[in-house]
Amino acid sequence: MAIQIQKEIDLIILQANLFRKYINKQMTYQQVAHEFMELANKSDLKQNMTMLKKWIERGYNRDPETVYQEILDFDGLMTAINNQENDVDTLKYQQAQQYWNEAQNNLESTSYL
Repeated sequence: MAIQIQKEIDLIILQANLFRKYINKQMTYQQVAHEFMELANKSDLKQNMTMLKKWIERGYNRDPETVYQEILDFDGLMTAINNQENDVDTLKYQQAQQYWNEAQNNLESTSYL
């Protein structure tokens, strides 16, 4: 089954928004970690879920903004897709980049209250 890049980008945006809700103190870290993993299960990317769970759990003791930026790693996503599909050419990458840039408009903002 071919990976739908737009779907994967949308999942990452949702995961980043969950993390932003933790940063904004709208959710607990445990809630975020649980929902983060539920979203990861919806991905068509082959992922080591044990490693991903450990990564999100370790994120509690790390700088939240650093973890947030790691979630939003476009090149990492595209590398993972290409490693699995072997079909990311220049055109597909550019189209994905354009969708990624537009999807950034759906990111939660930082609360300064």
